[in-house]
Amino acid sequence: MAPYAAGAAAAPKHESRLISAGSAATRAMREQARRRRDAETKLQLHLLQIRNKQAGSQPAS
Repeated sequence: MAPYAAGAAAAPKHESRLISAGSAATRAMREQARRRRDAETKLQLHLLQIRNKQAGSQPAS
């Protein structure tokens, strides 16, 4: 988007009010989803590290 000219009169009417981040319940759900994504990422990394350790410790055939 192009920057607006200085002054309140130059800003479009539909963007002149603040955008709410949502209700407390919505924020809590977003936070929970973020924590789940973070946990999933950590779990995947942990499983990958275990897999690599096991592959490195197995004797060659």
